Amino acid sequence: MNYNTVTQKIGFCENIHESTAEQSLDADINLPDYCPEIRKILKCYVSPNISSVSNNSGRITADANVSVKIIYVGENGQIACYEQNYPFQKYIESNSITSDSVVSVNIKTDYANCRAVNPRRIDVRAMMTFIFNVVKKAEENIISSLEGSGIQTKTEELVVSSFCGSKERLFSLSEIVELENDKAAVSQIINVAAIASINETKVINNKVLIKGDCEIKIYYLSDNASSVEYIEHSIPISQIVELDGLNDNSKTSVILDVCSCEAVPKADSSGNMRLVDINISVNASLTAFEETPITLINDAYSTRYETKNKYGSSELLMFNDNFETVFTNKIILESIGVSVSRVNAVWCSELKYNFSSKGNKCIISGTYLANILYVDEENQAGIIQKTVDYDFSVKLNEETDKIKCFGSVSAISCVCAVTGDSRLEMKTELKASGIIYSETAKKHLSGIEIVTENKIKNNCALTISFCDKDENIWNIAKKYNSTVDIIKEENGLNSDLLENKCMLIIPSGI
Repeated sequence: MNYNTVTQKIGFCENIHESTAEQSLDADINLPDYCPEIRKILKCYVSPNISSVSNNSGRITADANVSVKIIYVGENGQIACYEQNYPFQKYIESNSITSDSVVSVNIKTDYANCRAVNPRRIDVRAMMTFIFNVVKKAEENIISSLEGSGIQTKTEELVVSSFCGSKERLFSLSEIVELENDKAAVSQIINVAAIASINETKVINNKVLIKGDCEIKIYYLSDNASSVEYIEHSIPISQIVELDGLNDNSKTSVILDVCSCEAVPKADSSGNMRLVDINISVNASLTAFEETPITLINDAYSTRYETKNKYGSSELLMFNDNFETVFTNKIILESIGVSVSRVNAVWCSELKYNFSSKGNKCIISGTYLANILYVDEENQAGIIQKTVDYDFSVKLNEETDKIKCFGSVSAISCVCAVTGDSRLEMKTELKASGIIYSETAKKHLSGIEIVTENKIKNNCALTISFCDKDENIWNIAKKYNSTVDIIKEENGLNSDLLENKCMLIIPSGI
C-alpha cells in the first residue's frame, strides 16, 4: 500500500576517534657560562605545546615543543632562570579518520622532577600525554510527515540546533616591545602569561571574522638581578576561520587557546637589553550550529490497516543561553611554614574547567595552580605552589538536567598580599564565556510497515465510549481506529485532553 514519507536532515557532531599517547622526557641540562651556578633549585616547569597538526587521511601527526624552565637561586644569592626547548612528534593511525575530519590535539604534563647533579648540571625527568580527539559531521534523516493509507500521526514541533561543522586553526602573533623609560633593562625572563580574548565575531560568506586582543604579562629579572620587574602588553587579534555552510543565522562558538608564549630579550640601538621579542601561538576552535525547526512523530497508526512501528532515540541539542562573566576567586594561605617579607611575582598556570548543570544554573568549576615567588625575612627567595579550586554559577534561560557547553575560562589577573606572619591572601580574577545547549534524548518514529493483509474492519458507524478525566484523545482515536480531528469535531472539543469525565461519540475513521 502506498504512502508518502517526508524526512528532515539534522546535523550531529560524531566523535570518531579518541586516543592518548605517552611521551617521556629525559634531559641533561648544562648551564651556559653566562648563568650563575646553582645554589638551590626553586622550581622546574615542563610546559609542552602543540606547534602543528596535520591530517593525511588516516594518519594524524602532531608536532610539539616542550619548554623546560628552571628557576633557581644562584651562587650570588639572587634568583636566576634558564630555559631550554625540546621538539617532539607523535602520530596516530585509524581507518575511521578521513580528510574532512576535524582534529584537536592537547598535551599535558603528568609529572616533572629535576635535581642538580652539580652546580652547573641539571637532570630532568618528565612524562607527558598527547590527547587526540577526532570528530566529523554526521547527518540523520528524521521522519517528519506520513501521508496516505489512513495513517494518523502524533507530532511534536521543536527548534533544534543542527550541527553545521567545526574547525581548528593555529595562528601566530608576534611583536617587539620596547621597555618604558622607568623600567630596568632585562636580564632574564622568569614567566610569560598570555590570554587571548574575543571582542567580536562576524559571519561573512562561509567565514568567521574574529577580532580580539591577546594580553601578555611578563615577569623578568632586571639587569642587575636585584629585583623582579614586569611588563604588560596587548597585541590585537584579527583572524578569519573558514567553514563551509555558515550563514547569517548560524550560531558560532569560537574558543581561543594560547598554545605557547615566548619572550626573548634583545638589545636596542644602545646595546642595552630593553627590547622584548614576543611570539605567541594561538589555536582558534570554531563550532557552528543552525537553528532548525523540525517535526518529530511520536506515534502513528492507520485507520485502515494494522501497522508495525519502529522507534529510535536521538540526542537533540537546543539553544539555551550564552554568557560572559567575570568573577573573583579568593584564597587564604596560612601556616605556610615561612615568614614572607614580600611577594615578587604571582601567576596562574594549569587552569582546568568544567561546565555542568543543576536546575536552572550552569555550574562553572575547576582548578588552577597558584605560583607565588617570594622573598622571606632573611632575604631568601622561594616559590609557593598551591592547587586552587573554584566554582561559580550563571543562570540558564531554561531549566535542564544535561547541557553541552562550548566555552572557556581564563585567569585575567591575580594578586597576592602579605596579610600576617606566615599568612598570604590571593585574589584571582577569572573570565568565563560560552554558549550553552540543552541536551535532550527524544524518542521518535523511525519507520512504519503497513500490514496490507490485515485490513481493519469496523461494522459500526458510531461507537459510544465512556472516558475519564485527563484521557488523551489521541489514545482514544487509536483504540477505536478513528481520528483526533473527527472525534473533536463530533463532540465539540477544543483540547487534546479531556477536562472532565464524560461520554464520547466515536465516528469511524475508515
